[in-house]
Amino acid sequence: MNVTELVIQTKGLYKIYKKRAAVVDLNLEIARGDIYGFLGPNGAGKTTTIRMLLGLIQPTRGAIHLFGKDLKSEKMDILRRTGSLVEYPSYYGHLTAVENLEAIRRITGGPKSRIAEVLEIVSLTKEAKRPVKGYSLGMKQRLGIAAALLNNPELL
Repeated sequence: MNVTELVIQTKGLYKIYKKRAAVVDLNLEIARGDIYGFLGPNGAGKTTTIRMLLGLIQPTRGAIHLFGKDLKSEKMDILRRTGSLVEYPSYYGHLTAVENLEAIRRITGGPKSRIAEVLEIVSLTKEAKRPVKGYSLGMKQRLGIAAALLNNPELL
């Protein structure tokens, strides 16, 4: 498989916290269009791996390439092409869903019309002008999915 066809590639990825190994020698090759899931018990390194793939934490050693680019040197370009939701999304509770998404949209630079589109996708259109602090956990999770979809990512 050609490297340019790979959306995610890791080589010898490790993450060690103090003396505990969370991820050991992870080698992934995930091609464009593939659907890939992480399954395993608590403490298996699923979230740690995702956080490393997003540049939220640094690997102890190993290499990460997304879209054929090195994550260390081209992080901002890579993140503009990526959408994510890791565990619990965080919001400004006093703002509405639209206002929260607008704050994210200004950072990612997408079109304003995309806000209404993603709220429709996650079935939050009717609740879009209500402060997020009044949302149920499920609604907050759906808003997190809307935020992940906002920049129409190539990798989700």
